[in-house]
Amino acid sequence: MTMSLDDVQHLIGLSANGDVPITEGSWSLPKLVEIFKKNLYQDEDFFNSMKTGGQGNSLSLVKLVNFYAGKLEKYNDNIHNERPAGQKKKTMSVLSVACTYMLYVLGTFLLPVKKGSYVTARYLYFFEKDKANIKWPWGSAVLAHLFHNLGATSQIDGEQFAAYTTLLESWIFAHFPKLPSIPKEQYSDAAEYCTR
Repeated sequence: MTMSLDDVQHLIGLSANGDVPITEGSWSLPKLVEIFKKNLYQDEDFFNSMKTGGQGNSLSLVKLVNFYAGKLEKYNDNIHNERPAGQKKKTMSVLSVACTYMLYVLGTFLLPVKKGSYVTARYLYFFEKDKANIKWPWGSAVLAHLFHNLGATSQIDGEQFAAYTTLLESWIFAHFPKLPSIPKEQYSDAAEYCTR
């Protein structure tokens, strides 16, 4: 018995139908910066400051979260405080915040890496305006990522596991309800099973 796309769709609600999200190929720095500018409305200097360790094409999740949390805090302060006449209202792009949040979701929950501290800038490709109407099968991508990491971890030198573990746990709960360590609903205060 193995996990299937139907399990992914029913257990966590991610679609398994649509155009396959692929980020392989030639990803030069100028192409990544162009995609970064189009989606996050920031320049190349900002892109370079958000990189993990200042190199490669991976963006630090901590730096992204701290930057946008600071921006949101300033934005909220500006809303509550009156501005002097003539001072322009500073606005944040809702799209840039949404793209950053989606990068965070992909990098921490759906497609994490073993270090867990960065996300590839390639994922911004899926958030471009011309791709907004495309139905991406994130369920397929998450399942492929899970299987790849299970395979890598099962090797002799495999040390860490990085994947969407909530999917794996909910699949175990759904298909092996009689395992001794799985809590029974009547012994729990929660209405449904919870994973942490």
